[in-house]
Amino acid sequence: MRGKKTYPSYKNPVRLSSQTKEAQKQLKELSTRIIANEPIFQRKGDKIPVLPFWFEMLQDVVYYSWCFECFAFVREALRHGIIKNRHDARFWGLKEKKALCGHCLAKKLEEMPIRKRHLWVEYQKRGYWRINKGNYIQF
Repeated sequence: MRGKKTYPSYKNPVRLSSQTKEAQKQLKELSTRIIANEPIFQRKGDKIPVLPFWFEMLQDVVYYSWCFECFAFVREALRHGIIKNRHDARFWGLKEKKALCGHCLAKKLEEMPIRKRHLWVEYQKRGYWRINKGNYIQF
């Protein structure tokens, strides 16, 4: 895949609809394609990609990933084009290839192994998620 430009790219970004329901439908379709590990969405190993989106209100291309459950945008790891571990459900021992925000990860705390629950508390102390502050772009 080196040198070959694939969709989505900076010159051909994902153009989200301005309608909320249609945008959620587009993101859900992209989520299923990423989970299915389609070749155009494959990144370094089995990592979840950060995709370029065209936002009409910004008039620019912005790189984002999103929570696969609540569709909140999570901006992470732009240099490498993949999401960070703290948003990957597999990092937390959940055995599913999903990008999740802090709110959705907090809901799945009982499913995590004991060591990962302890790590969750440590990440909370570091301030990676401000669950009550609402620091996500929400649809």
